[in-house]
Amino acid sequence: MLRHQVSIEPDHCGAVLDLAAVGLVNSAWRNSPVEDWHAGDGPLSDGDMLRINSHTTSRVRDMVRRWRTDCGIDAHAPVAYLDELDIEAIDWLAGKLCRWLTDPRRRLPTGIALADLAGDNLGEYTDHAWGVLGGVAQLAEDRSTHYAFWRAAAHAGLACRHWWGTPTWPGLVDRFVGALDDPTDPHWGPEGQWFSRLPGRPREIADNNRLRRALLQNPWKLGSESAEFLVSAGIGMMRDSIPPMPATDSTH
Repeated sequence: MLRHQVSIEPDHCGAVLDLAAVGLVNSAWRNSPVEDWHAGDGPLSDGDMLRINSHTTSRVRDMVRRWRTDCGIDAHAPVAYLDELDIEAIDWLAGKLCRWLTDPRRRLPTGIALADLAGDNLGEYTDHAWGVLGGVAQLAEDRSTHYAFWRAAAHAGLACRHWWGTPTWPGLVDRFVGALDDPTDPHWGPEGQWFSRLPGRPREIADNNRLRRALLQNPWKLGSESAEFLVSAGIGMMRDSIPPMPATDSTH
């Protein structure tokens, strides 16, 4: 799955851990009580989520990379090297990530602190995050460390293909930016009706090259107006199909 459907080398430790970071954020942050803060009339808009999710992914990936380096594992090392780590190292990483994710003082890129956003629901979110990351550590102990991170990476590569930090994100960005200048692009519907309803494009992202760089490097730094425009333009709908697994030889 990782090789044929997700497009990473499953024996490449750095690639697996980088993508696993996306899966961990999706499970421990996005698919959590945070959804209630975003849905309906919650305090988080779609543009807020674009910025917060990408920033959270970037920070978690950085922490996982530092942990890998501190453990003496090179990014190009075989993924089996992870199995040589003591379970205490995995527990330490899970704890570090969870403490950061649930820190009431954590300042989100929208400017608000987590405690102010979550209010009375912070405890519920904290329980969720500890449960998810504790489950990853438990899976590493029960099966193997490389399996636990394989699973998180596969989740990211299959369920989060439209997220910043995945192998498919650069291609989606190129398609999206190209569609912004082409009202006949299929992205806008059969008659281009979606394109005609777009709000004015903010000056911050009027230049396509600048927009592409921002989306590839640090979308969390975009202003709220730009982020809302991108969501209204359907960047979250820019999906690609998951490639099929190669056919197996039934004679073997």
